[in-house]
Amino acid sequence: MSAEAALGLVEMDCSNLRQGDVVGLRRLPVPGTGDASEIMATPDGIAILSQTCDVVQPSKVRCLVAPVMVDATDGALSSARKGQKPLHLYLESTIAEPARCLADMERAVSIPKAALVGLPITARYVEQQSGRAARALAWRVGRAFSRFPFPDEVYPAFSKLRRQAQDKAGSTQSNFGRVLDYVEDLRVAADQWPKAARNLTLYIVVPEELLIVPDDVDPGWLWSPERVVGLRTNEQEIELSIDRVSELILANLEADKSSLAHLWRLFGEIVQAKLLSPMLDHEVATFEVVVLSDAEMTFRQYQQTESLDLEVLSDSTDTEA
Repeated sequence: MSAEAALGLVEMDCSNLRQGDVVGLRRLPVPGTGDASEIMATPDGIAILSQTCDVVQPSKVRCLVAPVMVDATDGALSSARKGQKPLHLYLESTIAEPARCLADMERAVSIPKAALVGLPITARYVEQQSGRAARALAWRVGRAFSRFPFPDEVYPAFSKLRRQAQDKAGSTQSNFGRVLDYVEDLRVAADQWPKAARNLTLYIVVPEELLIVPDDVDPGWLWSPERVVGLRTNEQEIELSIDRVSELILANLEADKSSLAHLWRLFGEIVQAKLLSPMLDHEVATFEVVVLSDAEMTFRQYQQTESLDLEVLSDSTDTEA
C-alpha cells in the first residue's frame, strides 16, 4: 500500500477518535537502548493524549498515547483526581465503563496512527468533542507538561496553602474543598522571581456569576443575620475560620449578592492571614491576596501571572509530587 493510501486509511479510521478515548491496543512499543524497541504489555488498553484535531488530521501520522490502569487503588485514583500525581491522568465519566481509570503519562509514547486502525474504542471519557469536559481534559493533559517552574526558594511560602488545598479539594465533606471547586483559577504574580525578598500577589479568580464587582455592592450593606444566610447571632468577621467562611459562602451562593461578594473577599483575607502570612521569610517578603471575578481580571493581569495550580505544585526535590 502506498504512503498516500495508508494516510487515507488513517484519516478514515481515526476520524472518530478523540483525546481521552481508551483504545484496545494491548501491546505498546517503547524505545529501548540504541535502535532497539521493547514491547510493553497494556492489557487495559491505551489512552489518547494527543489533541483531537491532531488525531483526526491526515497530515499528522503519529499520536501520543499512554497505558491505562483500570485496577488502580482508591488511593491512587484519589491522588490523581486531586492532582497530587500530575503524570497520572484521571479519567472519569458516567457514560464510560469503567467509570474511573488512570492513564500513566510518565510512560507516554508516540506511535504511528496506523497502529490504531481497526482497534475498538473500549471507553470514551469525553462525550462531546468540543464541550466543557473536553476542555477540562485538554487542560489536565497540558498542565502536566507546561507548569511554570516556580523557584524552589518560594515553595515554602506556598506549602501550607498547598497542603490545605490537596487535602480538601474535591471533598464533599470539606467546606473549604467545596469552595475551591468554585474557584476558576489561582494565579500568582511577583515583582521579580530570581532574587530573595520577593513580593507576591495571589489572585483568586471566581466566576462572574458568583462575584459582583465592588461598584455593584449595596452601599448600605451590613454584616448581620438578616443579610448573610446562616450567620449566627453576634458572630463577628474576625472570629471566622477558613472552614466557617467557606460554609457561609456555600450557604449564600444563591442569596444576597452583596453578602456573597463580602464573603469572597473575607475568604481571601483569611487565606492570606492563616495560610500565607505565617510562611513568609527572607525569600518571600509579602504575599497579598486579591479576590476578583474572571470578568474583572484584565488580559494584562493574566499575562503577568502564572497559574499557581496548587493541586500539582511541588519543588524540584519533592519526591511525592
